[in-house]
Amino acid sequence: MRRAAIFAGLALAIAGLGAAPATARQAPPEAPGDRPGDYVVVLKSGSGDPAATARGIAGAEVGTVFRDALRGFAAELTPDALERIRSHPDVAYVQPQHRAHFDGQEVPNGVRRTFTTDNRGLGVGDGVDERVDADVAVLDTGIDHNHPDLNVSRRVNCLGDRGCTENAGVDDNGHGSNVGGIVGGLDNTIGYTGIAPGARLWSVKVLNSEGSGSTAEIVAGIDYVTAHADEIEVANLSLGFDGDEPAVRDAVNRAIAKGVVVVVSAGNDHRDVKLQTPANVADALTVSALSDADGKPGGRGNFAWCNANNTNRDDSLADFSNFGRGVDLTAPGDCIKSAFNNGGYSNYSGTSQAAPHAAGAAAWLTRGSAKPHDRAGVIAVRDKLVRSGNSNWRDTSGDGAKEPLLDLHDAAVFPAGDTGGIRQHEVRPDSGEATKE
Repeated sequence: MRRAAIFAGLALAIAGLGAAPATARQAPPEAPGDRPGDYVVVLKSGSGDPAATARGIAGAEVGTVFRDALRGFAAELTPDALERIRSHPDVAYVQPQHRAHFDGQEVPNGVRRTFTTDNRGLGVGDGVDERVDADVAVLDTGIDHNHPDLNVSRRVNCLGDRGCTENAGVDDNGHGSNVGGIVGGLDNTIGYTGIAPGARLWSVKVLNSEGSGSTAEIVAGIDYVTAHADEIEVANLSLGFDGDEPAVRDAVNRAIAKGVVVVVSAGNDHRDVKLQTPANVADALTVSALSDADGKPGGRGNFAWCNANNTNRDDSLADFSNFGRGVDLTAPGDCIKSAFNNGGYSNYSGTSQAAPHAAGAAAWLTRGSAKPHDRAGVIAVRDKLVRSGNSNWRDTSGDGAKEPLLDLHDAAVFPAGDTGGIRQHEVRPDSGEATKE
């Protein structure tokens, strides 16, 4: 089976408060406290060197050693080692590790750079939990459906050879939760707000824990979305195949014909999008990645806060991003803070992160009674997003076609609407686990 790889690009993650970014290709490593057996061991005052004590404990996989604020160490302990260490004469106590999260909400760079917060009528970033009345399907590694900062209303697992199974599929990678958070992270008091806060997210798992899925699995996910086109306004596909993939292309076009705005990532190979599917689908909304370091125009930011090895220039096309005349929009896609699996938060770079900014913008244009029902309606939404973009950025691709930058500042294009356009605190309960995962 031919498999597609997610466009994660350079992936960085901040798993918890105070944790240093860890570099990875697809998904960040597990954070302390994610696994059973992670503990902090605190020694008594006047005890010997913590490192020496740790080395003397059989069955302990020792991590960080503390010498100043505490005397002790972090360790992964087997049950036998835990029992031995609790009876050690130098040990004051042993506690399981837990995870901390940000106490306050942050409006990430991508939301600010698209001028979403400048459109006061939308109220994005004001901390009031009003939810955009739109359904957005995220075809990815799944979404953490228990995440406190996401409104996951439905989930389905399309991996394997039996089609899609309802109420199944978990995000065992983290990429899909990041993408979902960019679309619809809640506007509340924690984490990061998305472009369309509280939009109802449909978790459509078409990629496995390594970030790949077969042609049949991707088509199954698109088929599922098309079957629910009367409910789903927008679908985001941050994935792609090298070359032309006719079945995927035709499936995307069928979903569009049914009234679903399909947003796709351009790809991270620094080449023309005509060489990748579904980035080469003419009627889809194809999005390249802007490098923005400070959430505002002017090109004065730097990426030291995110990744010391990031050499991209502020307000320019990211050096990993695909380009070409098939690209419709650019959007922030470098060092994007959002949700992660296991209730955490992350920081990813890639056109995978650019596309969901545009998907969130499309959700604003298709909410409530504004939902399109055919190809003409979808194209009208795509064209409105393109026309409302701005050119205040540097296109370094050399392709001779400068795509507009996603811009939500204009209240005439993105109106607040009446209260019927936003539903507050709406969640569709998951009906339970299915047997097929």
